[in-house]
Amino acid sequence: MNGSKLLHDAGALVERGWCQGTEARDANGEATDVVAADATSWSLLGALQATTVADPSTELQDVGDAVAALAELILDPSLANWNDSESRTKLEVLSVLKNAELLVLEQLVYHEFSEN
Repeated sequence: MNGSKLLHDAGALVERGWCQGTEARDANGEATDVVAADATSWSLLGALQATTVADPSTELQDVGDAVAALAELILDPSLANWNDSESRTKLEVLSVLKNAELLVLEQLVYHEFSEN
């Protein structure tokens, strides 16, 4: 898995369901583990965690690339604080994940092109 795929898959989880105040929630709105079978919604950080542990091929560099791209788009140094802002919306979270995914893809293409 690379950083753009990690961000893409995290976005797919958030699309299914988004939450605030904890990394993941079940159908009853109770906090649960990000990889629990009963998880139905995820925060930005929870979706990244779930996606990272779901694929054993994920390397530290992949996570670093994803987080670096998010850091370019989010001024708050805490993904949890940014996600949990009272004014935050699911659409904003999905948008930042998509934009970060594109940033990582641009970097991958740039590095591939510059190596050739």
